[in-house]
Amino acid sequence: MLYVPPVVVVLLVSLTVPCITKSPPGHLQPLGQHQPPLGQIASLDTIPSPEDFYHNHVLPARPVVLSGAARLSPAYHRWTDRYLNDQHADAVAEVDNSKKENTESHREPMRLDAFLQQYNQSEMYLLDRLPKTMMEEVYLPPCLSCGGFTRHLHDFRLWMSSGGTKSTFHMDNMENIICMYSGRKDWFLVDREVGRYTLHHHTDGTEDLAVDVERVDMYRYPGLRTIPWWSARIERGDCLYLPHGWLHYVQSYDRNVAVNVWWTPIPAFDYSDCSAREHQAPTRLSALELRPGEQIRYVIRVYLDEYGGRLPKDMVQAQVIYDEVVITDRVFKGLDTNRDGWLTVEEVNNLQVETIERLMPNKYLEAVMTFGRCEAYNNTATGVHTFTCANTCT
Repeated sequence: MLYVPPVVVVLLVSLTVPCITKSPPGHLQPLGQHQPPLGQIASLDTIPSPEDFYHNHVLPARPVVLSGAARLSPAYHRWTDRYLNDQHADAVAEVDNSKKENTESHREPMRLDAFLQQYNQSEMYLLDRLPKTMMEEVYLPPCLSCGGFTRHLHDFRLWMSSGGTKSTFHMDNMENIICMYSGRKDWFLVDREVGRYTLHHHTDGTEDLAVDVERVDMYRYPGLRTIPWWSARIERGDCLYLPHGWLHYVQSYDRNVAVNVWWTPIPAFDYSDCSAREHQAPTRLSALELRPGEQIRYVIRVYLDEYGGRLPKDMVQAQVIYDEVVITDRVFKGLDTNRDGWLTVEEVNNLQVETIERLMPNKYLEAVMTFGRCEAYNNTATGVHTFTCANTCT
């Protein structure tokens, strides 16, 4: 029998044991487990004036929790399941069949009374424009009452579930105030500039971070291994201001009812608008007009700014939303007022909002990423056009 010295046995065994490497922090764990948050989003016990809100939060893109602000609306006091069933049974809204949002979610319209009968024992998640009759019971947050905000209102949305919902990790290109009438929402928030870098440098080459928020693959998304983040919690009666461009992920708990106000970023604070609205009573959402044309104008203008302020027809038309060409030949002809085949920021700014809405009815571009297109184009383009990207940030 062959004798093998012990030292050789040890060596052979060591060669057969695989090298064990430690996974990055947070790998295959829920989003936010890779490191603690930088801190909690600041909270205010009083609602700022529109001017203070604009200069202290909107202009510097600084989120804030408005503690108790939702209590001003009748909805805060009234919206129990029984009341909603008695007063708004025939309201219709889209309902998702899953509490975990994803890009392939299936939604169907449903009467509110049918939803109320089933949602506590199901995965149903109502998320749609706030029905008109329910707008009567929600007031516009006072910090938006003047300064130009009301001329740029984009949408009012209702969110309702029995809790346990999880959003995607995404950004919106609208300004947002969301108010809680029941339950709680916890937020994972990433600063706009950090989010901009992250969206430019994640590995799969798409515009969205299609990350599984419950099991984050840190090898597929290495930029998330050390991404700094902020946390926020809003409970019943609170509202949260979230600036456009901030990446975020939201979880809900308990019976959950919330309404958010989306508005298009405003170019400057309009002081004359406030002087005409002094001592104004609370404004019901039902009394306000939504202007989707301002959001369309904003999205197009951001694209143009990123490319230096002007683009030819074929490049404008190349901006595709949801596999649908938004800027058709007819639309471009209406936007290109001097008929030279190029679209400029000046042309877009000079258009009446009614003209934009007539050219593109029922177009809602809130999910469009409003930065990074120029860089992506220069990395992949094979056409005749070359562009120097402007250093713009929305």
